[in-house]
Amino acid sequence: MKHRLTHFAAMGMMLIAAIACNATQGSGGTKREKVEATNAIYHWKGVYNPTAEESAFMENHNIGRLYIRLFDIAAEYNTIEQYMEAVPIATTRFDSAVPYNVEVIPVTYITVEALRQMEGSEQSYANIIIERIEAMASYNELGEIKEIQYDCDWTESTRHIFFELCEHTRLMLHERGMKLSVTVRLHQMREEAPSADRGVLMLYNTGNLRNPDTRNSILDISDIEPYLKNCNYPFPLDYAYPTFGWGVVFNKGRFSHLVTDYDCATLGDDETMRVERATTEEILEVKRRVTKAFGKPYQSNIIYHLDSTQLNNYTDDEIDEIFARN
Repeated sequence: MKHRLTHFAAMGMMLIAAIACNATQGSGGTKREKVEATNAIYHWKGVYNPTAEESAFMENHNIGRLYIRLFDIAAEYNTIEQYMEAVPIATTRFDSAVPYNVEVIPVTYITVEALRQMEGSEQSYANIIIERIEAMASYNELGEIKEIQYDCDWTESTRHIFFELCEHTRLMLHERGMKLSVTVRLHQMREEAPSADRGVLMLYNTGNLRNPDTRNSILDISDIEPYLKNCNYPFPLDYAYPTFGWGVVFNKGRFSHLVTDYDCATLGDDETMRVERATTEEILEVKRRVTKAFGKPYQSNIIYHLDSTQLNNYTDDEIDEIFARN
């Protein structure tokens, strides 16, 4: 396992160097203003370079916290050494500076397959991930990092690995004066919770995407309602709501692929498409029920994600209603 970790660390540093050659640094190294956010949004693109419309959105809606996915950890086959290993992939490049009045929460998405490769070396992986985040945050002038987030849909067979990774990560972060948050799926609300300081309850992708009989896999109140009873989660939660849509394409009744620009999609023979998007009314009804069940969000209502082509489907007033902490 040691040689795998060494390769992981080396690859991480090489990727950071590659990013550095293409990244645009912030202006002047000014210390970023500390903000207690009330509104927050995810950024889940490969390049951070908001359009003028997206920058205006953040300003107009008083976005104080930005959850930026920095990289994924996935399992890949090392063809030279001939083994599977957990490695960083899909690293975000910064072509624009993040506004100095916005707090950045770096997010790392971890696949279940990567978790399996970490077993037995969770402490070492925790240290490598933290160091990689710190290096990227420093170079790209993301300001003072007070929290990092793990996004992982862990399973029963990988629970112990993820929990061990979280435990070591949290201890290391506390030594640095930082916190660990994790995303929480609805089905995980009934499970033991990992070691974390806070969480974000993901109120989207709640249904079975591949089932042709599903009404709306992005958000359906009937999928959420069963989880809103008899649950007292051990750490504070914020809530994330969907402001995106897509087309789900089926071929002869079997799931085929997703289409983001479904208005321009061309379907082949035997193909059908189910268009999905959560309406404002649906989001607000889910928000009402979640708030009644679990209380107000700890810090922020969050929307997913920063993409003007998707956000344009909602009015400013509707966005403000989703953000409102009531």
